[in-house]
Amino acid sequence: MDQCLVSICERFEEITDFLEHKSQEQEDIVIQLFSDFVECFTSVGAEKLEYPKEFQKDVKYFLQGEPVMMKQFEDIEFRFLMLSDFYDFCRLTKKYTNKKEYKC
Repeated sequence: MDQCLVSICERFEEITDFLEHKSQEQEDIVIQLFSDFVECFTSVGAEKLEYPKEFQKDVKYFLQGEPVMMKQFEDIEFRFLMLSDFYDFCRLTKKYTNKKEYKC
């Protein structure tokens, strides 16, 4: 797993309570983390083909400025849920082992 994707997962672990304890600080973290995820995911080359097509399509359409995708990702919670799905996929497939116990 590319180091930038590992970093995304590590940073995601710091905001797992976002939906329950949302704050402006955490929203800013989610916005930055999502931006970093999109940038990182596009840079990993063939590795991105190892991930579900939903991630590939969402990132592609987001970067192309597809109106429906842009509207969805205006919602910070939607961005968080995509990051959460990515994190969960990486954990379930053992691509990533968390550095501390993840609490739902």
